[in-house]
Amino acid sequence: MAPVRPVSVGPVEVRLVEIGISHLPVSPSRALRLAQIAESTGIGRFGVADSSHLFGAMYPTVQLILSRTARIKVGPFVTNPVTRHPSVHAADVAALATLYSPDRLALVMGTGDSAVHSVGLRPAPAEQVGAALRTIRGAAPDGVTLELAASGPKAAAAMAAGIDGLVLGGGLSASWTRRLTGAAGPAASARVFLIGHLVEREDEAARAREAVRASVLAVARHAIGTGMAARDVPARLRPGLEQAFARYDFAAHAKASGANGRLLDDYPEEEAYLFERFAAVGTAGGVAERLRAFQRETGITGAVLSSTVPDPESHIALAGERLIAALGP
Repeated sequence: MAPVRPVSVGPVEVRLVEIGISHLPVSPSRALRLAQIAESTGIGRFGVADSSHLFGAMYPTVQLILSRTARIKVGPFVTNPVTRHPSVHAADVAALATLYSPDRLALVMGTGDSAVHSVGLRPAPAEQVGAALRTIRGAAPDGVTLELAASGPKAAAAMAAGIDGLVLGGGLSASWTRRLTGAAGPAASARVFLIGHLVEREDEAARAREAVRASVLAVARHAIGTGMAARDVPARLRPGLEQAFARYDFAAHAKASGANGRLLDDYPEEEAYLFERFAAVGTAGGVAERLRAFQRETGITGAVLSSTVPDPESHIALAGERLIAALGP
């Protein structure tokens, strides 16, 4: 994968916004097909979610994709140090780096969300995540990318030498993003994770929003479910969001047609806020404009879009063929 290239715009140097995709590996063959579409359209990264109880095996899916693609970076997005010991992660990463090129592997680790809650476990403390990444770095050959997933400053502060960058789960809040990157200190990169659903025409956006309501609620609950006052959430919206988050059902996690998709029915203002902050829904041109504006405010270097949509092939193709072009110089 080519590095993110700086682009000179007058006296200010602006980086290209690198686009990645995350996917839930319910079907390894489907994951492979989507990764091949991503690679063929110029997308640089394809992340495989790690909630084994809900979505299936992650590392076998990563290996399948590596074996049947040539350039795209692949790896866990997001994994944790609870459901697998760091030594197990380290062994798997080292083996894959031996079988394939190390610079094609990218692992993102966080405290754990659906992966741990769905099996009755607790998320890891931030310090444990940082220690796990250092363990993996000690076993991984040069070239493997290791990143820290963070939705709050305590997690971001686990950034340490040997970790290549941040993946931020706080959405498109400029002040909150600057606080997270500030807590991390100097970082090689900072990418933001968003619920994505790209469409051909603007009149398709309403249906697209309906399809990802549950996903938007899920990522928002993880990012701002606690300490909303400190996480840039308007005071008038906090009571309604607290009620919706409290009713979230992990058994229906990532299911668009499940009960979670209806939890925002009584909270239209809260729903509008969550979509504005945590989603990238609409045409490539519209999404590109928002990402560019956010980059100018925060200095992010990339965005990772989810693929939990009715037609992920079309969504990913639009991300590669149109969104990347719209973000170009």
